[in-house]
Amino acid sequence: MNDPKPHDDRPGEDADLVALLQSVGPRPTPPADFAAEVRAAVAAEWRATVAARQPQRRFTQPWLAIAASVAVLAVAVGVALPRWKAAGGPVAVVARVTGAAEIRHATDGTWQPLTATSSVAAADEIRTSGSGRVALRRPDGLEVRLDTGTQLAFAGNERARLATGGVYVDAGTPGSGSGAFVVGTPYGDVRHVGTQYVASVHDGALQVAVREGSIAIDRGHEPVVARAGESLAVREDGSVARSQVDSHGQAWHWVAEVAPEFAIEGRSLDEFLAWAGRETGRKIVYTSADAAREAEQTMLKGSTTGLAPEAAVAAVFASQPALRHVIAVGQIRIEHAGR
Repeated sequence: MNDPKPHDDRPGEDADLVALLQSVGPRPTPPADFAAEVRAAVAAEWRATVAARQPQRRFTQPWLAIAASVAVLAVAVGVALPRWKAAGGPVAVVARVTGAAEIRHATDGTWQPLTATSSVAAADEIRTSGSGRVALRRPDGLEVRLDTGTQLAFAGNERARLATGGVYVDAGTPGSGSGAFVVGTPYGDVRHVGTQYVASVHDGALQVAVREGSIAIDRGHEPVVARAGESLAVREDGSVARSQVDSHGQAWHWVAEVAPEFAIEGRSLDEFLAWAGRETGRKIVYTSADAAREAEQTMLKGSTTGLAPEAAVAAVFASQPALRHVIAVGQIRIEHAGR
């Protein structure tokens, strides 16, 4: 039997990409006693890490108070991000919840409120209300965010079923260490290679928009590939429509609204900007080597709790005397103030 070929509107190298997307096989299952021991240890470490990332103080008047509290110190910095242990443990922990959301654990089958202290096991199901959104973080760093009115059921460590609503997947760049994650839908399975994408199921169709990297939709025949800047619509009759999508703007607005906070305390300005660029889909452009060096050597203090990424950028630069930012098409430009 021949291997399925990619959809013929994107010939050539797509066959290699599809082969790569489909090459990830099942991972070996560790012994039960080892898995149980690791699961307990990993769960404790995850909760401690998530708790450590929570803000230490809040502001009642975000713009004025944050601008006053985001002080800067010019020192060199080097930060090593912790790596998650990969074996055992929950499928994900909750990084942020806005509005109302519920979780149904496979162990008891009842719906319960989802909170910031919840963890998600391999067969749990999550649903969000008309005002609720959820951000989840897997042990390998991969993030999954749920839009309003979404129902998502996990089926193991590397697969979830999207019944309705929208999910955002940020697998990091290729080589970042995150593993496979497949979003199953009634219209096909969405697989990724180092990507940021949104998949939504509404009105009898699957819509996938790719911000970074590549995805393939496996429908059992003719996998369809999409790359950064492309959007696919797969309908019930099997037809596929391809269009262009920006890496920023309205299509990604809800994703930023539920972005887990970047704890700026003790972090460098260029680290913060790298996060902001990834969250907003905008490239960070330094207009001079001096501006880049200034950002590397600037340490931040305070908190941007409750602010979406672009608002957090504005708050940080409100108390940054040496540099300023300019929002341009697809970019956040960083330049020396007064030049």
